[in-house]
Amino acid sequence: MQPLILVHITATDIALGLGLFVLGVFVTGLRKPGALKRHLAFCVLACLALPARAHDMWLVPPGSAPAGEPVDVEVSVGMDFPASLNAIDPGRVTVTVLGPGGESAKVSLRAVEEESRTVATFTEPLPGAWLVSAVTRPNRLELDAAKFNDYLLHDGLPHVLAGRMDRGELERDATERYSKYVKTVVPVGDSSERREAALAVLGQVLEIVPLADPLATSVGDTLAVRVLFRGEPLTRANLCWDHPGNGEDFTGQTWTDAEGRALVPINKSGLMTLRLVHMTRPMTDDYEWESFWASYTFRVR
Repeated sequence: MQPLILVHITATDIALGLGLFVLGVFVTGLRKPGALKRHLAFCVLACLALPARAHDMWLVPPGSAPAGEPVDVEVSVGMDFPASLNAIDPGRVTVTVLGPGGESAKVSLRAVEEESRTVATFTEPLPGAWLVSAVTRPNRLELDAAKFNDYLLHDGLPHVLAGRMDRGELERDATERYSKYVKTVVPVGDSSERREAALAVLGQVLEIVPLADPLATSVGDTLAVRVLFRGEPLTRANLCWDHPGNGEDFTGQTWTDAEGRALVPINKSGLMTLRLVHMTRPMTDDYEWESFWASYTFRVR
């Protein structure tokens, strides 16, 4: 006799499963033969999966930055924004800054191991908005099938998971290469003007670009953004946003339109981040999947 396995499913789990069932309809539709059965299975998988979010990366701006003095920006890696789980090796990340007039500034990086963080410092900034960006060197990892499936489900890639289900690959282990592309805007001194840098397109592989000044937002506003992948609008990207204090959950999420645009509600003052993951399947000799991570962090008035 097979042992009886009891599974505790809460109302939240049921709501998640139903929500992802609807999401599955949105992503792939129900017109293909057997699609309803696959999406019901997807719903059950969503209810039973354990949280398995991978580590996001953020550039965390200071609360204030006087003109003419060194500015510290934290490079944080973790799952509970903006807390950092470890200090990233300065040799793995390249940090650049863009000033209000298009100028650059020298940047130094130092790891603070005892505080699990890395700090980027740029000096002698002029008043205005400075855009700080960081790019990591690609890294490779291997994941067993269950961990990879959970990661796809909880990191905004349910359409990739649905594809694995459609192809009968849910038990297939994964090799993945990943890289991260993050930005923050720092208001320095009297930054009521000279904010053009906040909207700059830097040409990152995956990039979140505000279409309006994020430093001018306040509670009740809506911020329009565009997501670009290799310079082109990224359609149906799962854009999430978060505030401190949410643990490993996101505050909210949406999907980009055909032009890569999305609207983000501003419902809380203080620190806020936008983030997403995009995944491709190049099927190289060294890795099957390649993921690209992006974030844009700023402070709401």
